[in-house]
Amino acid sequence: MTQNMKRIFLLPLAAMLVLSACGGSEDSTDETTDNVEDNSLEYSEMNEMSLKPYGLNMKFMVPDVASSTGAALEPQVLHDDGDYLWHVKIGKHFHMVIEDYGKEKDKVKNERARLADLDKIFITEYFTDEPNLIMYKRTLHNDQGGKPSYHVYGETLIGGYTYILRSEDEGSLKPIIEDMVLTIKSAKEIGAADPA
Repeated sequence: MTQNMKRIFLLPLAAMLVLSACGGSEDSTDETTDNVEDNSLEYSEMNEMSLKPYGLNMKFMVPDVASSTGAALEPQVLHDDGDYLWHVKIGKHFHMVIEDYGKEKDKVKNERARLADLDKIFITEYFTDEPNLIMYKRTLHNDQGGKPSYHVYGETLIGGYTYILRSEDEGSLKPIIEDMVLTIKSAKEIGAADPA
C-alpha cells in the first residue's frame, strides 16, 4: 500500500515538473522579436487590411481599436493620387507612414547610421534590431530633459519596389509601436489570386 501511495504522490509531482520545464522557456526570452517566425506572432486582435483601393498592392494586419463607447474604429488611409506617401491612422495614436522609395535599397541600414549620427543628442535603445526592421526607444541625454519616445522603421519589397513603413517622426507610445511592428512584419504583396 505504501508503494501505491508513493506512486500517487510522485506522479503528479513529476507531471508538474515537466509542465513547469516546458513553460519556463517563455520567461527566458528577451524583449526583442529577433528570430521570431511570422507564423508564431500574435495576430488574434488584428484584422487584415488591403491598400489596393489606395493604389498600393499591399496588405497587412492592423490592430482592432475600439472607441471610448466600445465601437470599432475603422482605419483611415490618407493618400493623394501620384504621391509617394500613405498615412494609415486608427484612432488618436496609431499613425503609420508608408513611403515609396522605388528601387533604393538598405533603407533600414541607412536609418541605423542616421540614428548613430544623432548619439550626441539622443540615447537610442533597440528592442528589435533586424536587417529590415528596427524598433527603438529614443531619449534625450540626462541633462537635456524630455521624456522617451518609441519608434519603428521597417522595409519591405512590393512588386520589386522598396517601401518604408514607419512611425511618425515624434514617435508614439510603446504598445502602439509594438502593434506597428506586427503590422510591418505582416506586410505582403497582394497576389494575383487574392481579392482586392
